[in-house]
Amino acid sequence: MTVSGDITDGIEIDEPNKTVRIRRSYRAGVDRAWWAWTDAEAISRWWGPQGWTATVYEMDVRAGGRWRFQIAPADGSAAPVRSIATYTTVVDRAELAYDDEFADEAWQPDGTGTFPTRVGFTSTDTGCTVDIAATFPDEPALQRAVELQMAEGYAEALGRLADLLDDPQNDHTDEPATEGAPTMSTVTSTDGTTITYEQTGSGPAIIVISTVAEDHTGVAGIAAALSEDFTVINFDRRGRGASGDPQPYDPAREIDDIAALIDVAGGSAALTSGSGGCGLALDAATALGGKVTGLYLYEPPFIVSDSRPPAPADYVEHQEALVATGKRSEAVEYFMTRMIGVPAEYISMMKQDPSWDEMAKYAHTYAYDGRILHGLQDGKPLPADRWSIDAPIAVAVGGNGEAFMREAADALAAILPTVTVMTLPDHDHSAFWMAPEAVARQARAFLLG
Repeated sequence: MTVSGDITDGIEIDEPNKTVRIRRSYRAGVDRAWWAWTDAEAISRWWGPQGWTATVYEMDVRAGGRWRFQIAPADGSAAPVRSIATYTTVVDRAELAYDDEFADEAWQPDGTGTFPTRVGFTSTDTGCTVDIAATFPDEPALQRAVELQMAEGYAEALGRLADLLDDPQNDHTDEPATEGAPTMSTVTSTDGTTITYEQTGSGPAIIVISTVAEDHTGVAGIAAALSEDFTVINFDRRGRGASGDPQPYDPAREIDDIAALIDVAGGSAALTSGSGGCGLALDAATALGGKVTGLYLYEPPFIVSDSRPPAPADYVEHQEALVATGKRSEAVEYFMTRMIGVPAEYISMMKQDPSWDEMAKYAHTYAYDGRILHGLQDGKPLPADRWSIDAPIAVAVGGNGEAFMREAADALAAILPTVTVMTLPDHDHSAFWMAPEAVARQARAFLLG
């Protein structure tokens, strides 16, 4: 149905112009409404329909800038929806216009089209009005939006916005409501890939490198513990979280990502990682030289003898084949049984844990880290010419860890003169994630003296 002329608060479906219009009046003034639309923390509190939560990964409010966000039902009843909006017009306190596109897990447009959207802000005697006009490329796209109740979703979001604007406890129009809470920022790597990170704490800089099949949230514990003494940068490695994932994958680009983050930190930083991420940390320290001030590595999983089975010779190719055919759960199982050595009879129980689905989500990263660790897990001595690092390196092993981890630490010390092998008593391989305070104490003692 087409409604002509001005509309009061409500929804208008303009079929001839393939546009959905939504209007809402507020008691708050334009300044406050503008803040709610242009502050990343503020918009995350109301964006999306009732019962959904929003996460903002990037918000650069200027013509040509991007707004990347995800909305997901709080109860997990549906998959998250990701979007990339590129601002085309920004008129302070008057107009926002952006081209909106749905995105996949790698933050690439999903091909369903671009939806130009305009948001207008107008002062009134009693407050302000916000008008939204979303235009669709063709009639089927408009009908799909109607069937998906996009307009109703907008209307619900604008209702949630009223709760924020009318809340007397939220009187500041230029400050985030949660003082001191970390917010996600982005940096552009050498190849143009967006890398998302959060920065916390103060002091000398340290970058936390996550391991396989996890994003920055997987190492949030160690990042928080280190932030008591360091300026900590914790980031989504490419292919994880909100960072990009251009293809084909090249391990060298991950070093470029770390270099970009070191620039954010002021030009130098220490690196820390646990398990599989240690290979990337060593490669980065070699490539970046004096920009890396030190390393703390926890239990690098290098296999340097026949004390345990090596990685399968076709490990990377097999993982890539599984992911290419959509067998992500099988890829996790292959990693667990063939690389970690989990007995097959335990797998069915492990699949019942929610963490299994998260690992399956990042199953493509098993091949990524497999490429980085190539030549380090085949049961042979470590290559003597791969790394050259002048910065001090701590290689820690758990007192309750597996013997081959101690072998790997000693092997590193044999080829790198700046390595100090340390023991974390009463802990095993999980300490980097499950006992972050103990790991952080040892790391800060080594790196800060």
